Amino acid sequence: MKIGFASICGSAALVLIPREAAAQATDAVALQGSQDLSALSIEELAQLSVRSASKRDEPLSAAPTALYVITGDEILASAATSLSEALRLAPNLYVQQVDARQYAISARGFNGIQSSNKLLALIDGRTIYTPLAASVFWELHNRLIEDIQQIEVISGPGGTLYGPNAVNGVINFITRDAHDTIGTLVRATAGNREQTAAARFGTTLGATGAVRLYGQWFNRDDLPGGVGPDGNDRFHGWQSGFRADFAPSASHFTIQGDIFDSDTGGLPDDGNRGHNLLARWTQQLSPFSSLQVQAYYDYFRREFLLTRDSLQTFDVEAQYNHTLGNHDIVIGGGVRTTRDTFVNNLNIFRLDPPRRRLWVYSVFAQDRFALTPELSLIAGLKAEETSFTGVELLPNARLAWQPSERALLWAAVSRAVRTPSRIDRQLVATGLLAPATNFNSEKLVAFEAGYRGQPSAAITLSISAFYNLYDDIRSTEFSTGFVLPIRLQNGYRGHIWGIEAWGTAQLLPWWRLNVGLATLWKDLELEEGRVDLAQGDSLGDDPDHQLLVRSEMNLTGRLGLNVGLRWIGGIDTAPPLDSYVEADARLAYRASDAVELYVAGQSLLNRTHAESNDVDRAQRVERSLYLGTRLRF
Repeated sequence: MKIGFASICGSAALVLIPREAAAQATDAVALQGSQDLSALSIEELAQLSVRSASKRDEPLSAAPTALYVITGDEILASAATSLSEALRLAPNLYVQQVDARQYAISARGFNGIQSSNKLLALIDGRTIYTPLAASVFWELHNRLIEDIQQIEVISGPGGTLYGPNAVNGVINFITRDAHDTIGTLVRATAGNREQTAAARFGTTLGATGAVRLYGQWFNRDDLPGGVGPDGNDRFHGWQSGFRADFAPSASHFTIQGDIFDSDTGGLPDDGNRGHNLLARWTQQLSPFSSLQVQAYYDYFRREFLLTRDSLQTFDVEAQYNHTLGNHDIVIGGGVRTTRDTFVNNLNIFRLDPPRRRLWVYSVFAQDRFALTPELSLIAGLKAEETSFTGVELLPNARLAWQPSERALLWAAVSRAVRTPSRIDRQLVATGLLAPATNFNSEKLVAFEAGYRGQPSAAITLSISAFYNLYDDIRSTEFSTGFVLPIRLQNGYRGHIWGIEAWGTAQLLPWWRLNVGLATLWKDLELEEGRVDLAQGDSLGDDPDHQLLVRSEMNLTGRLGLNVGLRWIGGIDTAPPLDSYVEADARLAYRASDAVELYVAGQSLLNRTHAESNDVDRAQRVERSLYLGTRLRF
């Protein structure tokens, strides 16, 4: 059986993550925030406006990267009830449900609660990647799914634009403008495993403004024991917030915020609490240039089994876009400061010091240069300096060839890093674990190539291949010889390669089919002469393939059926897991423009099944059925 880093350190998982931690857009695209995207044709969907690939608006068909878009209407038509479940719609992500509240989500490998540290995630430009433990705590983010406009998922490095930790991918959640959510919405669901209730109210403010308020409550029952011990992982809580948008003339101002509180089981006061506030101003300076300034504050606190951690973040950044002849230039910079706290009264592991403030300074520039009307060169560089790890340089170069409006070929080479967290360098246990002051950034050089196009008016297709070279991946070794203490070091290197492909076909006017395939091959090994006491715990637990098929049917003008099927390959690392096939479905009846009734289910093919082999936490996912209604007025 694989001995994880958590087990070696006498349940260091309780420290890291207590067990909760143990200008080409069409008119249709311009209206995408306010209309039903399911009514758009395949060609119109191919022209959806995206921003994540280059930090400027461009049609999806021109984005030279492995980018998949989940639209808000696709989320609502699926059986998903949370952001984590909605990410199962992306064929370039690997999603493991670990227990009732925790998910491990990755792209191109390294999946697992402790190892999925190479995927950056943002909500409206606010990062939700946690530098204290180098992870995304998905249970902290229970946004109203009805507010999501689209989710842009990049598989592949994004360091030039997004900085360190955007190593294997970037997930960008984009919420709807307040102008697009005028009126009242009420939603309720009741099922054998989960119950939810939500409300939203939106109204105009003067001639150019709009605001919405929302609140949501949820309750998820605990799951049966799996590879990990059977504990109380019931999860319930609430989240509320607001967003206001003002759009006078050529400017746009947004202010939004959220507050949440949830109970995670364990001791009576255990749970997650937090709040955030973000402001963003965008000014169109001329037909060829724009300026955006954004600032946010974010705070969360987690308590579980005599452990407590918190993180406070202030961030300010500015971005300038300019078109000059054949050049589309984006430049920007920012300052971020974080203050973290970790207190552990459960065992001997602690951070030294238990509290620390860190500073991050960054600048970046990227230019898309049209060599010919069909061929473009994209080159960029980001420089980031932190008060904890020093300076990192993250370059990127891409070629994009668009021989026709329906075909794009691209190739790229990029460098990305995962910078050390405080856990990596400053977690200590007297006599057992020594501080790793020389732990370096984990490094990636990635080579990618892909095609995106429309073989016909009824079909879209995207295919990408990647070859990733990794160095300095985390290992757990003796400090000297074969005696204690142990120390985290950078002992692994190697490569991962694979192919990702997805497509959409309009089979009939009322029937659309989505198919996605991802394959993964890993060859990572210790450098000569090293011994990893954690036996590859940092390398992740990844299936070598996954196949997703989703059928969307408009059976009548008011009756819709959405069925998803996924085939996930087995996990070979100990303890091994068999491959599995699962399905979800949602049947919805729109009684009127204001009333929708639906029945949905997840994990329909098996009463229970295992998705994670985490020996400290993993529970078995259980079949879930629920009834729901959504009212709009």
